[in-house]
Amino acid sequence: MLQINWHQPSAPTSSSTFTTTTPVSYSRAHMQQAGGIFQQGPRSRFLDPGEEYVQHSYGGKIHTCYDADPDGFRHLHAHVAPAAYASQQEGDAPKCHPNTRTAVLTAIIHWMTVATMGLQWILWINGAAGAGKSAIARSVIDLCIEQGIVIVRFFFFRTDSTRNTIKPIVATLAFQLIQLIPELNSIISPKIASNPLIFHESLETQFKVLIFESLRQLHKESPFEKAMVFLLDGVDECSGDDNQANLIRTIAEFVAEKTVPLIVIFSSRAESQLKMTFNSPKIDNVLRRLPLDTDYRAADDIRLFLDDSFTEIKNTHTFRSSIDPEWPAPSLVREIVDKSSNQFIYASVVVKFISSPRLHPVQQLEIVRGLRPAGDLTPFAQLDSLYRHIFSQVHDIARVTAILALDILSGMPYNQQYICEMLGIEREDIDVALADLTSVISYAAGQITFLHASLPDFLQDQSRAQQYYIDRGVWCAQLTVTLLTKRLSYMSTLATYLGQAKCTPQLREAVYATSPAIFSWHPATWSTYIDIIQKMDFGDGGEVYRHQLDMVVRHMDKDCPQEMHRLHEHDIDGILDEIERERGPGRKTSLWVRSKIHLAKVFKKK
Repeated sequence: MLQINWHQPSAPTSSSTFTTTTPVSYSRAHMQQAGGIFQQGPRSRFLDPGEEYVQHSYGGKIHTCYDADPDGFRHLHAHVAPAAYASQQEGDAPKCHPNTRTAVLTAIIHWMTVATMGLQWILWINGAAGAGKSAIARSVIDLCIEQGIVIVRFFFFRTDSTRNTIKPIVATLAFQLIQLIPELNSIISPKIASNPLIFHESLETQFKVLIFESLRQLHKESPFEKAMVFLLDGVDECSGDDNQANLIRTIAEFVAEKTVPLIVIFSSRAESQLKMTFNSPKIDNVLRRLPLDTDYRAADDIRLFLDDSFTEIKNTHTFRSSIDPEWPAPSLVREIVDKSSNQFIYASVVVKFISSPRLHPVQQLEIVRGLRPAGDLTPFAQLDSLYRHIFSQVHDIARVTAILALDILSGMPYNQQYICEMLGIEREDIDVALADLTSVISYAAGQITFLHASLPDFLQDQSRAQQYYIDRGVWCAQLTVTLLTKRLSYMSTLATYLGQAKCTPQLREAVYATSPAIFSWHPATWSTYIDIIQKMDFGDGGEVYRHQLDMVVRHMDKDCPQEMHRLHEHDIDGILDEIERERGPGRKTSLWVRSKIHLAKVFKKK
């Protein structure tokens, strides 16, 4: 029986998560020719206008896909995306901070150890945006290398055109397999040489011909002693929902056959289209889900990361001599941990911002906390870019903005019915509207939960949110108008909105036309209401205020005259005189109320 020699790359020695693995001798020569990275050359179309044939610069020559090439391995090189598997690229997540995420990493390694002995041969690591999925994936790779487990990987990245599509995935995985299991070269390369256009076939065909059949053949000739691992990170960053689903289904169908000891790790946000794909019975039967939203002691890990980072800053920063050894206070660390909401990205962005060697860390942290003007600095640029990308994928942004504005501004914990009445929509409409935001928002049991505590801050900052900005003043004015015109049952929130509303013409019209009789408020609320109206400047010389004060006094004089003293801040003597004149004889109650108001004013002056 042939003994398969798996060439497992050594653990990385630099700060990068992992380095390009060392291929067999002729592969190394090819890599040296291309400087270690295989560059794609100019693209052009040939022959069939409906098919794209790509020219690639390779070893100083132009490689064309439609040319017959006896060297299938060289042809394979031209279609590999090095950034998708090699050393960490700019913008990529780093590995997990030392001694953090140990609980989740232990769970993953344990699953890998026993996966082929059970039913669940596929693992889906899912979590909110910024939960640290890619960092966990990179740490898993290191652990596999240390334990001699063959692992090939593909890291999708939405802003990198070389790895945000499914086009290079089969070639990239096949290339790594040949590096790690050289015996596969004699099986895969001839298939490519005999069909130079294989990489223009469907994804299913590429996987079947180059990877699945090749693994079956080699496993039949010499059974693999250990399970190998495919790791595909950031599947949600692959362009096209259908492409994402097709990729998962194609791999899952082969894995489900269990003809080869192959286990697969998918890592992504829990987007709706991916949930549907993984919910398919054929996939679900062999799937284990690992949601990072399940605590896994994330808050403790974030605190450890912050403590270590602040210690390093105080020991190494150019301004360390002027930093208090006790900085930052434990309460400030807690504040960052709480704001992180179990998602590592917030804490990571904060540390990166305050670590700038040219700026003082203490002042930088004050900018983060909003205690110092940011000026031209952008503390949360990376986080803001992520948020804007997520919101750019929302189908009905107008409705989503209205729903989130209501949730943020109302302060009501369970507000499903309130949102429906205010917006005139059904409960199902909320589910549909928020379906595109599952990576940052959870909606269950009528409650909207922000998975990132920093997201409301982002949405209410115009410089950060840009086109997704929720203007508190404008929205409070709109919501007040809605309450007044629809006369809804949630009038208790009116004072909340009114006190923060911009004095728009629509709001002035709605307030002026409002009769206090529609409110079933406690007398103290009337005082609050008229106090707010008095401070609002509609540019009408106080006409709205005087009109509403007159109506409030008349309402209270009729229904609760004994509470009229609550209005002693306002000049209501003239209104009471008019009420008495209109009543004629028998005005004892109003005179008594008037005396009480007079006494209140006297005591106030003293």
